[in-house]
Amino acid sequence: MGTIVSTPNRWLVLISGSVFTFALSGTSAFSVFVSPLMEETSWDMGQITLAFTLYNIFIAVMGIIVGTVAHKIVPHRIVFTGSLFFGAGWILTGFATSVAMMWLTFGVLAGIGGGMIYNYTITSVLKWFPDRRGLASGLVIGFAAVGPVFAAPVATAVIEAKSVFAGFIVLGIVYAILMFIFAAFVRPPAEGYIPAGWTPPSTDSSVPGGVQLTWREMMKTSTFWLLFFVFVGAGTSYMMMLGAAATIGKEQAGMSVELATISVTVVALSNFIGRMIFGALSDKLGREITLMIAMAVNVAAMLSMSVVTNAGLFLALMALVGASGGALLALFPALVSDQFGAKYSTLNYAIMFTAYSVAALIAPQLAAFYRQSGNYAPAFMWAAVLTVAAIAALGIVMKKGSVSQRRSK
Repeated sequence: MGTIVSTPNRWLVLISGSVFTFALSGTSAFSVFVSPLMEETSWDMGQITLAFTLYNIFIAVMGIIVGTVAHKIVPHRIVFTGSLFFGAGWILTGFATSVAMMWLTFGVLAGIGGGMIYNYTITSVLKWFPDRRGLASGLVIGFAAVGPVFAAPVATAVIEAKSVFAGFIVLGIVYAILMFIFAAFVRPPAEGYIPAGWTPPSTDSSVPGGVQLTWREMMKTSTFWLLFFVFVGAGTSYMMMLGAAATIGKEQAGMSVELATISVTVVALSNFIGRMIFGALSDKLGREITLMIAMAVNVAAMLSMSVVTNAGLFLALMALVGASGGALLALFPALVSDQFGAKYSTLNYAIMFTAYSVAALIAPQLAAFYRQSGNYAPAFMWAAVLTVAAIAALGIVMKKGSVSQRRSK
């Protein structure tokens, strides 16, 4: 039984965690850098977007590493070190003289920093709010969806006034300052912490009476690999928009530079709205059904994008892809907890999240490959096919039921 204490500073932890997810999500505006980089250098789209892919790979890998050793390290060291790597990665990208250097600075350095912070920050914040988990989760994860709304116009303004490399430097400085100001407040509570005036329920698990699977046990199940494929298949379309929305909008639908920049903001805001709407809908319909609906919306949007050339309609379809991506990111943490138990969910989800990195590897390269032919339509259709396959895989998971509950019988 924990000690009941009054902790008004937990709200400062929540605010600080939200600032961190806001800063980290600035990478989702990467697409505004793609065309200017192609214009200012001899690098092609595939080479440039590989930096974004590497970032997502390293953020996932470091998330797993930190999840296994965080309990052995002083919390502020994790956050300060991650902030240093992340800010330095952005700033040093502004001095990149080769695409390989950009892979190292943005992809590896910033990716390591982001991986040290992202999952650790979210789980630390949620531990302060066992009584208001929904509110805390909505705010800290929601801020991860609005970061590009700030990053895209700021980057575009700096790029137009100075250069594309100056855009990386300015954002890197802003993020580093924000992170160092709030880093001291991002830490988990003491073990057994209970907010004043709150009585814990009889069980802490999201699957009452269910078996709690470790990451090794989880990875031995077919359900894990089915869900992994769902994450990859459904995430590919969204990652394509994150990595190259502005470039695709300009080249496929003839968007102006201004509208292409706005498209990044639209995808980010629709992602935030999608998290809220589909999250609320899941309380009524269940997570799997809700995710299927979101993926069906995604399929319709991607197939439509393969034939639409009107800029306004294309922007609306981008918004639908963003909203379905929001559903994926909002529902998957709880889905993993439902299937494998809540006790080890932090590390279990960090491992599942590597599927997002696989999607980040596939999506930008798929878009870059078909860009060479002057037509993105086949890339959109392949993304739709992957999502249809993901729907089928999720259907199998639904039929099998919760692994945690099955093993408890």
